[in-house]
Amino acid sequence: MALKDYLPSQKDTPMDFYWSLIIEPGWVQAGIWKIEEDKTKVLSVSPSSAWKTDEELSEAADSALSAAVQDLPDDAPEPSKTVFGVSPTWVSDGSILPEFIEKIKNVSSKLSLTPAGFVVMPEAIAHHVKSKEGSPLNSVVVGVGGESIEVSLFLLGNLAGTQVVARSVSVGDDVIEGLSRFKHVENLPSRFLLYNGREAELEEARQSLMKIDWSKTENLKFLHTPNIEIIKPEEKVLAVSLAGASEISNVLSVEVEKTPEPEIQEEIEEVAPNIDTGFVVGQDLASSRVEVPEKVNEERQEIPREQVAEDKKPSGILVKLKSMNKKVEGAVGSIKPKVDMTGLTKVAGKKTFVFGVVALLLVFGGGFSYWWFYPKATVNIVVTPKKLEENIALFVDPGVSSIDTSKRILPGGKLEKDVSGEKTVPATGAKTVGDRAKGAVKMQNGTSEDIDLPTGTAIESSGGLRFTIDSATSIQAALSPSSPGTATVDVTAADIGAEYNLAGDESFSVSNYPKADVDAVATADFSGGSSRQILAVSEEDRDNLQEDLIDELLLKAEKELKSDLSDGNLLIEESLVQNVKDISFSKKVGDEAENLTLSLSLSVEALSVKKEDLLSLAENVLENKIPEGFVFRESQFSSVFEILGEVDGVYEVDTTFKVNLLPEIDPEEVAKKILGKYPPLAQEYLLSVPGFRRAEISLRPKFPGKLGTLPHVAKNLMVELSAEK
Repeated sequence: MALKDYLPSQKDTPMDFYWSLIIEPGWVQAGIWKIEEDKTKVLSVSPSSAWKTDEELSEAADSALSAAVQDLPDDAPEPSKTVFGVSPTWVSDGSILPEFIEKIKNVSSKLSLTPAGFVVMPEAIAHHVKSKEGSPLNSVVVGVGGESIEVSLFLLGNLAGTQVVARSVSVGDDVIEGLSRFKHVENLPSRFLLYNGREAELEEARQSLMKIDWSKTENLKFLHTPNIEIIKPEEKVLAVSLAGASEISNVLSVEVEKTPEPEIQEEIEEVAPNIDTGFVVGQDLASSRVEVPEKVNEERQEIPREQVAEDKKPSGILVKLKSMNKKVEGAVGSIKPKVDMTGLTKVAGKKTFVFGVVALLLVFGGGFSYWWFYPKATVNIVVTPKKLEENIALFVDPGVSSIDTSKRILPGGKLEKDVSGEKTVPATGAKTVGDRAKGAVKMQNGTSEDIDLPTGTAIESSGGLRFTIDSATSIQAALSPSSPGTATVDVTAADIGAEYNLAGDESFSVSNYPKADVDAVATADFSGGSSRQILAVSEEDRDNLQEDLIDELLLKAEKELKSDLSDGNLLIEESLVQNVKDISFSKKVGDEAENLTLSLSLSVEALSVKKEDLLSLAENVLENKIPEGFVFRESQFSSVFEILGEVDGVYEVDTTFKVNLLPEIDPEEVAKKILGKYPPLAQEYLLSVPGFRRAEISLRPKFPGKLGTLPHVAKNLMVELSAEK
């Protein structure tokens, strides 16, 4: 298996220490290893840490590295060279895709890592299994991710391909879909290897695959029923470490070199609170490790399925402590106590020594008691719930007093509330206003008969502009073809606007008369026509204002109705019905105005039921649908209603019950298991909790370094359980 370099490499020395950093979709895990006597020796393996965003990836990697480095021997140099284990989706044609290279560069830059190369996880696992079992891997390797399933097929140690399937509700269906894409393979291997960042989830996937009748799956042929195995998290680190070592020094095997687990021992913890003075009880000062506690403060930590890093930059802190130890040792070696041999000086010296020892013991005792008995912590375990929904029709009858679960009838109450309010909004409508042009025309009658024209008779200009005569007029008949009858009359434009201000020689047609018989000519220029836009109230302004004010009054009524409810009752918000009692607008549509005001009064009605009755009905409906190992909790229950109708005062309600079923976990038992543990060790235990996603730990106060444990007193440690949203 080739370890593919994607950044400039450095010359490796077999005795160097290396990081293995596994980055899977949603998870990060780290390990420390070295090459010794032709073997890969893994010194430390961290728990898995969760991540979603690029920023969380760096933080999760930091947490994983911090957990791994805690088990590194004091005299061992901290690694910088790093072998990355990556998902098959990150790689194409033997190279990491550009967007994922940026992720690795970002992590390396922030955490001072030197990338040495990468290995694809299924190939690393195959290489490790071959090393351990002595024969090429013939298996289906399945990476179980949160959003996808990666199905890799190995035939006699050779990778036949990898298929990525979007995650559905069934892991078994996803694996079948992935295998069905290997159409060139007649007989599939009867062995499955499952891996991801969380062992508890792998067991669920294993059970899902074991329930499949593989003999009945279409187009998939197995010689016998597949054996489903789980790759433990530490095995992945061993696989990546072995792959890296194989490239560097042709190493063929890997082993774990265990270091003592960190424990709180009396002789180790006998360090006085004022440690900076250099006093240590029961130890040789020159050989002791001195840790300088940081400022004690209250800090809330969130452990997104990873261990909590006690220091943001583990490498920097370790180097700092080691260098400080050397400085302290040098200072101690240079101190040569002077002893005066006179009897008086000896007595004084003994008294001073006894006083100092007593004072030191008192200080230590007080500090130890404070550290042991005072700290308090809250651990909120966030788990992935199983979501359950059930839709039913129930009836709310204000006329009954007790619940009938068989008929799904709930006693209820009918509530009423009158609310009123006023709201003002800017007007947004527009209106054109102005004056009409006026003038006078001389009418000419070329016919042989008199013509009488009533008030309002229309005349029209050559440009199509209409005017009307202001008063009735009569035009005498023509005396001869060359001497038409005439009459002068005032006219007014039919509409506003400056375009009606016509010149004095404008010619007009009169009513329906042919212009050859009757016409009119302006006696002078028309004037007075004008127009302008004003802000006015529109129909839309009124409609929107009424809708907004009704919504506000309904919210007000809902709030007041809820405040009027007696304890234990629930308002069915979807049952709110309003009736308009009084409505008054300050302006009509078209009125010139800058603002519009509405005064409105509503009468609001709604239904209520008892929470206890609703929960009883829900538990009765869902009783046979709750899986084993999960429990129904009131805090994780909600409901959605839709009023279908009302007959004789009984309301039919379409109801959807929604519940997050939480794993059946005893918080007291969990508290006992993690009492007094370091957060990383507590994290390892919490990973075994069914459905565990992350833990939120609040420590008060938080001590630095190895003093930073969870409380040792049971009453000071509170464990809570909540569902991931």
